[in-house]
Amino acid sequence: MNDVLPTISPSDIKSYTDFNGLAELRSQAKGKTPEALKAVAQQFESLFLDMMMKSMRDAHLGSGLFDSDESEFYQEMWDKQIAMQLAKGKGLGIADLMLRQLQQSAGPQPASAAASKVTVDPTSFVRSVLPHAQRAAAKLGTEPLALVAQAALETGWGTKIPRRADGSSSFNLLGIKSGTGWSGPAVTARTLEFQGGALAGKNDSFRAYGSHAESFADYVQLLTSAPRYQSVLAAGQDASRYAQALQDSGYATDPNYAMKIKAIYSGETMRAALAQLKEGAPEPIP
Repeated sequence: MNDVLPTISPSDIKSYTDFNGLAELRSQAKGKTPEALKAVAQQFESLFLDMMMKSMRDAHLGSGLFDSDESEFYQEMWDKQIAMQLAKGKGLGIADLMLRQLQQSAGPQPASAAASKVTVDPTSFVRSVLPHAQRAAAKLGTEPLALVAQAALETGWGTKIPRRADGSSSFNLLGIKSGTGWSGPAVTARTLEFQGGALAGKNDSFRAYGSHAESFADYVQLLTSAPRYQSVLAAGQDASRYAQALQDSGYATDPNYAMKIKAIYSGETMRAALAQLKEGAPEPIP
Protein backbone atom coordinates (compact mmCIF):
# COMPACT_ATOMS: atom_id res chain seq x y z
CA MET A 1 0.00 0.00 0.00
CA ASN A 2 1.33 3.43 -0.94
CA ASP A 3 1.30 5.69 2.14
CA VAL A 4 2.58 8.77 0.32
CA LEU A 5 0.05 11.58 0.47
CA PRO A 6 -0.91 13.17 -2.85
CA THR A 7 0.49 16.57 -3.69
CA ILE A 8 -1.92 19.43 -3.13
CA SER A 9 -2.36 21.79 -6.05
CA PRO A 10 -4.34 25.03 -6.20
CA SER A 11 -7.16 23.20 -7.98
CA ASP A 12 -7.56 20.91 -4.95
CA ILE A 13 -8.88 23.75 -2.83
CA LYS A 14 -12.41 22.46 -3.26
CA SER A 15 -11.59 19.33 -1.25
CA TYR A 16 -9.56 20.83 1.62
CA THR A 17 -11.52 22.52 4.38
CA ASP A 18 -9.31 21.83 7.39
CA PHE A 19 -6.18 23.40 8.83
CA ASN A 20 -3.98 20.51 7.68
CA GLY A 21 -4.88 21.32 4.11
CA LEU A 22 -4.12 24.98 4.72
CA ALA A 23 -0.72 24.17 6.21
CA GLU A 24 0.22 21.99 3.24
CA LEU A 25 -0.92 24.59 0.73
CA ARG A 26 0.91 27.34 2.54
CA SER A 27 4.09 25.26 2.63
CA GLN A 28 3.91 24.65 -1.11
CA ALA A 29 3.06 28.29 -1.82
CA LYS A 30 6.24 29.69 -0.28
CA GLY A 31 8.32 31.28 -2.98
CA LYS A 32 6.20 29.77 -5.76
CA THR A 33 3.54 30.79 -8.24
CA PRO A 34 0.91 33.52 -7.81
CA GLU A 35 -1.73 30.82 -8.41
CA ALA A 36 -0.51 28.85 -5.39
CA LEU A 37 -0.53 31.97 -3.23
CA LYS A 38 -4.05 32.79 -4.36
CA ALA A 39 -5.15 29.24 -3.51
CA VAL A 40 -3.81 29.58 0.03
CA ALA A 41 -5.58 32.91 0.48
CA GLN A 42 -8.88 31.46 -0.75
CA GLN A 43 -8.43 28.44 1.50
CA PHE A 44 -7.94 30.70 4.51
CA GLU A 45 -11.08 32.69 3.74
CA SER A 46 -13.00 29.45 3.20
CA LEU A 47 -11.94 28.24 6.63
CA PHE A 48 -12.88 31.54 8.19
CA LEU A 49 -16.33 31.54 6.59
CA ASP A 50 -16.85 27.91 7.58
CA MET A 51 -16.01 28.66 11.20
CA MET A 52 -18.25 31.70 11.14
CA MET A 53 -21.22 29.69 9.85
CA LYS A 54 -20.55 26.93 12.38
CA SER A 55 -20.56 29.51 15.17
CA MET A 56 -23.88 30.82 13.91
CA ARG A 57 -25.33 27.30 13.89
CA ASP A 58 -24.04 26.66 17.39
CA ALA A 59 -25.69 29.85 18.52
CA HIS A 60 -28.97 28.65 16.90
CA LEU A 61 -29.03 31.59 14.53
CA GLY A 62 -29.36 29.37 11.48
CA SER A 63 -30.62 26.03 12.73
CA GLY A 64 -33.91 24.59 13.89
CA LEU A 65 -34.95 22.86 10.68
CA PHE A 66 -32.95 19.72 11.34
CA ASP A 67 -32.35 17.92 14.59
CA SER A 68 -30.96 14.46 13.72
CA ASP A 69 -27.27 13.54 13.58
CA GLU A 70 -27.59 12.69 9.88
CA SER A 71 -29.19 15.99 9.00
CA GLU A 72 -26.54 17.86 10.99
CA PHE A 73 -23.87 16.01 9.01
CA TYR A 74 -25.36 17.07 5.69
CA GLN A 75 -25.92 20.58 6.99
CA GLU A 76 -22.22 20.81 7.88
CA MET A 77 -21.26 19.63 4.40
CA TRP A 78 -23.59 22.22 2.91
CA ASP A 79 -22.05 24.98 5.04
CA LYS A 80 -18.55 24.01 3.92
CA GLN A 81 -19.61 24.06 0.28
CA ILE A 82 -21.19 27.49 0.70
CA ALA A 83 -18.05 28.76 2.43
CA MET A 84 -15.85 27.50 -0.42
CA GLN A 85 -18.05 29.00 -3.08
CA LEU A 86 -18.09 32.35 -1.32
CA ALA A 87 -14.31 32.30 -0.97
CA LYS A 88 -13.85 31.46 -4.66
CA GLY A 89 -15.88 34.50 -5.58
CA LYS A 90 -15.40 37.99 -4.17
CA GLY A 91 -15.83 36.70 -0.65
CA LEU A 92 -15.41 39.11 2.24
CA GLY A 93 -12.09 40.50 1.06
CA ILE A 94 -10.10 38.36 3.50
CA ALA A 95 -8.47 36.36 0.71
CA ASP A 96 -7.24 39.55 -0.99
CA LEU A 97 -5.75 40.78 2.28
CA MET A 98 -3.96 37.51 2.97
CA LEU A 99 -2.75 37.29 -0.63
CA ARG A 100 -0.97 40.61 -0.25
CA GLN A 101 0.64 39.41 2.98
CA LEU A 102 1.76 36.13 1.40
CA GLN A 103 3.20 37.95 -1.61
CA GLN A 104 5.26 40.12 0.72
CA SER A 105 6.54 37.19 2.81
CA ALA A 106 6.77 34.40 0.23
CA GLY A 107 7.31 36.22 -3.02
CA PRO A 108 10.68 36.61 -4.72
CA GLN A 109 12.99 39.18 -3.13
CA PRO A 110 14.37 42.15 -5.06
CA ALA A 111 17.83 41.58 -6.44
CA SER A 112 19.30 44.15 -4.03
CA ALA A 113 17.83 42.38 -1.01
CA ALA A 114 18.98 38.97 -2.20
CA ALA A 115 22.47 40.29 -2.82
CA SER A 116 22.69 41.71 0.72
CA LYS A 117 21.90 38.37 2.33
CA VAL A 118 24.90 36.84 4.06
CA THR A 119 25.11 33.13 4.80
CA VAL A 120 26.23 32.18 8.29
CA ASP A 121 29.59 30.42 8.03
CA PRO A 122 31.24 30.15 11.47
CA THR A 123 34.31 28.38 10.12
CA SER A 124 35.09 31.14 7.62
CA PHE A 125 34.40 33.75 10.29
CA VAL A 126 36.81 32.15 12.77
CA ARG A 127 39.42 31.74 10.04
CA SER A 128 39.22 35.43 9.15
CA VAL A 129 39.29 36.91 12.65
CA LEU A 130 41.38 34.48 14.70
CA PRO A 131 44.81 35.81 13.67
CA HIS A 132 43.75 39.34 14.61
CA ALA A 133 42.20 38.12 17.85
CA GLN A 134 45.45 36.36 18.71
CA ARG A 135 47.47 39.55 18.25
CA ALA A 136 44.96 41.59 20.24
CA ALA A 137 44.79 38.98 23.01
CA ALA A 138 48.57 39.00 23.34
CA LYS A 139 48.46 42.73 24.08
CA LEU A 140 45.52 42.37 26.46
CA GLY A 141 46.85 39.27 28.17
CA THR A 142 43.69 37.29 27.57
CA GLU A 143 42.42 34.20 25.76
CA PRO A 144 42.13 34.79 21.95
CA LEU A 145 39.00 32.68 21.58
CA ALA A 146 37.24 34.89 24.12
CA LEU A 147 37.68 37.75 21.65
CA VAL A 148 36.50 35.57 18.76
CA ALA A 149 33.40 34.63 20.79
CA GLN A 150 32.71 38.29 21.56
CA ALA A 151 33.06 39.22 17.88
CA ALA A 152 30.76 36.34 16.92
CA LEU A 153 28.14 37.61 19.37
CA GLU A 154 28.40 41.21 18.22
CA THR A 155 28.18 40.37 14.51
CA GLY A 156 26.17 37.14 14.34
CA TRP A 157 29.25 35.24 13.13
CA GLY A 158 30.00 38.02 10.67
CA THR A 159 26.54 38.37 9.15
CA LYS A 160 25.50 41.60 10.89
CA ILE A 161 28.52 43.85 10.62
CA PRO A 162 27.35 47.48 10.24
CA ARG A 163 27.69 48.67 6.65
CA ARG A 164 28.55 51.98 5.06
CA ALA A 165 26.12 53.89 2.85
CA ASP A 166 27.59 52.24 -0.26
CA GLY A 167 27.03 48.76 1.22
CA SER A 168 30.68 48.06 2.02
CA SER A 169 31.71 46.67 5.39
CA SER A 170 32.63 48.88 8.34
CA PHE A 171 34.75 46.01 9.71
CA ASN A 172 33.38 46.84 13.15
CA LEU A 173 33.62 43.41 14.75
CA LEU A 174 33.18 44.34 18.40
CA GLY A 175 30.23 46.74 18.42
CA ILE A 176 32.23 49.86 19.34
CA LYS A 177 30.13 53.00 18.96
CA SER A 178 31.60 56.21 17.62
CA GLY A 179 30.92 58.38 20.67
CA THR A 180 31.92 62.01 21.12
CA GLY A 181 35.63 61.25 21.29
CA TRP A 182 35.78 59.50 17.90
CA SER A 183 36.97 61.57 14.93
CA GLY A 184 37.25 58.76 12.41
CA PRO A 185 34.65 57.46 9.93
CA ALA A 186 31.35 56.17 11.27
CA VAL A 187 28.26 54.33 10.06
CA THR A 188 24.68 54.38 11.27
CA ALA A 189 23.07 51.04 11.98
CA ARG A 190 20.00 49.63 13.70
CA THR A 191 20.79 48.09 17.08
CA LEU A 192 19.05 46.70 20.15
CA GLU A 193 19.76 48.15 23.58
CA PHE A 194 18.44 47.43 27.05
CA GLN A 195 17.03 50.59 28.59
CA GLY A 196 15.53 50.40 32.05
CA GLY A 197 15.44 46.62 31.80
CA ALA A 198 13.50 46.66 28.52
CA LEU A 199 14.85 45.85 25.08
CA ALA A 200 14.42 48.64 22.54
CA GLY A 201 15.52 49.17 18.96
CA LYS A 202 17.33 52.33 17.94
CA ASN A 203 19.61 53.77 15.27
CA ASP A 204 23.13 54.39 16.54
CA SER A 205 26.52 55.47 15.22
CA PHE A 206 29.34 52.92 15.07
CA ARG A 207 33.01 53.30 14.29
CA ALA A 208 34.15 52.27 10.83
CA TYR A 209 37.51 50.74 10.00
CA GLY A 210 39.49 49.77 6.94
CA SER A 211 40.10 46.18 8.01
CA HIS A 212 39.59 43.56 10.69
CA ALA A 213 43.06 44.36 11.98
CA GLU A 214 42.08 48.00 12.57
CA SER A 215 38.95 46.89 14.40
CA PHE A 216 40.89 44.75 16.87
CA ALA A 217 43.63 47.38 17.26
CA ASP A 218 41.02 49.98 18.23
CA TYR A 219 39.47 47.50 20.66
CA VAL A 220 42.83 47.08 22.36
CA GLN A 221 43.25 50.85 22.50
CA LEU A 222 39.80 51.27 24.05
CA LEU A 223 40.30 48.68 26.78
CA THR A 224 43.84 49.75 27.70
CA SER A 225 43.10 53.49 27.81
CA ALA A 226 39.82 53.57 29.75
CA PRO A 227 40.11 53.12 33.54
CA ARG A 228 36.76 51.36 33.78
CA TYR A 229 38.14 48.35 31.88
CA GLN A 230 40.97 47.62 34.35
CA SER A 231 39.04 44.63 35.73
CA VAL A 232 38.78 43.25 32.19
CA LEU A 233 42.54 43.42 31.78
CA ALA A 234 42.99 41.78 35.17
CA ALA A 235 40.94 38.73 34.10
CA GLY A 236 43.94 37.23 32.32
CA GLN A 237 43.46 33.99 30.42
CA ASP A 238 40.19 33.17 32.22
CA ALA A 239 37.62 33.60 29.41
CA SER A 240 34.65 33.34 31.76
CA ARG A 241 36.04 35.99 34.09
CA TYR A 242 36.96 38.16 31.10
CA ALA A 243 33.41 38.05 29.75
CA GLN A 244 31.90 38.84 33.16
CA ALA A 245 34.29 41.76 33.65
CA LEU A 246 33.22 43.17 30.26
CA GLN A 247 29.59 43.09 31.32
CA ASP A 248 30.28 44.51 34.78
CA SER A 249 32.30 47.37 33.30
CA GLY A 250 29.36 48.46 31.16
CA TYR A 251 30.77 47.46 27.78
CA ALA A 252 27.24 46.41 26.72
CA THR A 253 23.74 47.01 28.04
CA ASP A 254 22.65 43.37 27.66
CA PRO A 255 22.33 41.87 31.16
CA ASN A 256 23.17 38.46 29.66
CA TYR A 257 26.20 39.68 27.69
CA ALA A 258 28.74 37.61 29.64
CA MET A 259 26.60 34.49 29.56
CA LYS A 260 26.22 34.73 25.78
CA ILE A 261 29.95 35.16 25.22
CA LYS A 262 30.70 32.17 27.44
CA ALA A 263 28.05 30.08 25.65
CA ILE A 264 29.65 30.82 22.27
CA TYR A 265 33.17 30.31 23.63
CA SER A 266 32.38 26.82 24.89
CA GLY A 267 29.64 25.97 22.40
CA GLU A 268 29.44 23.32 19.72
CA THR A 269 29.54 25.85 16.87
CA MET A 270 32.92 27.18 17.98
CA ARG A 271 34.28 23.67 18.54
CA ALA A 272 33.12 22.54 15.10
CA ALA A 273 34.68 25.58 13.41
CA LEU A 274 38.00 25.04 15.19
CA ALA A 275 37.95 21.35 14.32
CA GLN A 276 37.51 22.15 10.63
CA LEU A 277 40.36 24.63 10.74
CA LYS A 278 42.56 22.07 12.48
CA GLU A 279 41.80 19.48 9.81
CA GLY A 280 42.92 21.97 7.20
CA ALA A 281 40.64 24.14 5.07
CA PRO A 282 41.16 24.68 1.32
CA GLU A 283 41.64 28.42 1.81
CA PRO A 284 44.68 29.72 3.70
CA ILE A 285 44.15 31.60 6.95
CA PRO A 286 44.60 35.33 6.17
